[in-house]
Amino acid sequence: MGNSTDVETKNSGIMSLVSGILRDASDLISKEVAAAKLEMREELENAKSTAVLMGVGLVALLVGIILLMLALVYVLQQYTALDLWVCYAIVGGAISLLGIIVLLFGKQRAANTKVVPMTTIENAKEDARWITRKVKYDTR
Repeated sequence: MGNSTDVETKNSGIMSLVSGILRDASDLISKEVAAAKLEMREELENAKSTAVLMGVGLVALLVGIILLMLALVYVLQQYTALDLWVCYAIVGGAISLLGIIVLLFGKQRAANTKVVPMTTIENAKEDARWITRKVKYDTR
């Protein structure tokens, strides 16, 4: 009869251990999800600032094209023997090149922005492996 009580005590101990591990796993997962949300929020803020940077570059490009095309074309024609259309082409090409450089800088920055929180995902994977090992070895 004492043997039955020992088995019940051992089973309740194992169940208690497993439920504790599952409770800890649940807490850990909820903390990992919160960390992932925070990391994604930070990356989205970075993406917003990148979009603003690219927008400012685009606006500067357009304003620069309009104003400098009008002013510099006439200055260039005044000091050279070039036709007016040639002066427009030279100034327009130079301003467009500047705009392309700004947009490429913004594109490079956008490429470095990560929306997926890789660090948090790796931590969650490691936690899951640890929990799996813990449950596997502690229930024996």
